Amino acid sequence: MLNILMDILFPQDLCCICREAGRYKTSRPWCNRCQEQMMEMKNSLPICDKCGKYLQEDKHFCLDCSRKLPAFNIARAVGPYDESYRIAIKVFKFLGRKHLGFKMGCMMAEVVKEEARFWPLDIVVPVPASPGSLKQRGFNQTEVLARQVSKELKIKMDATSLYRIKETPSQRELTREEREKNLLFAFEVRNNKHIKGKNILLLDDVYTTGSTSRECTRVLLGAGASRVSVITWATGKGY
Repeated sequence: MLNILMDILFPQDLCCICREAGRYKTSRPWCNRCQEQMMEMKNSLPICDKCGKYLQEDKHFCLDCSRKLPAFNIARAVGPYDESYRIAIKVFKFLGRKHLGFKMGCMMAEVVKEEARFWPLDIVVPVPASPGSLKQRGFNQTEVLARQVSKELKIKMDATSLYRIKETPSQRELTREEREKNLLFAFEVRNNKHIKGKNILLLDDVYTTGSTSRECTRVLLGAGASRVSVITWATGKGY
């Protein structure tokens, strides 16, 4: 009902990705051509069996996972962090187009439904935003996505147990080692009883080096979680 109201109050007459004119809505925020491109890119290359990064050739693991397997059970993304996927997440995050979270969350939920290794699941936990990001954007994009994923999967969302205790500088220009150091002890679990024994679906917007997912997984497992799996909108290259 909310989506219908949003479509009436704020009709979209341009594709949010390529800007092609047309009639768009929360369930279809981009044009058919961009949707087709997304589907082609999604299946264009093999992926790492553990973290889901895209590979140049059909190998079992990416370079990072070959060196050291992450503690999470599995990580998957809707598609590669490139072209349409990259534009969509930037429009969503930095231009405040929260209505994109409906379609993006639905697509993320489909990935989880189709991969048996995610299941069983008990709760969806979004990666908490830093106070600086919340102040700048006015919302936590991972929580918006998690709310929709939670609804689609019919699994409870817990957006309060995992929280950020350290403001961290932007990760974009840092190496993998710098990111890991930057995020060390940046997260804590507020109430262990909400996490203990749970199979958790950790949700983030983008998986690049995997530093955020790895650190959040470490904290959640340390708080007694039974298992952590990761879903993101887009993922990077593993070569």
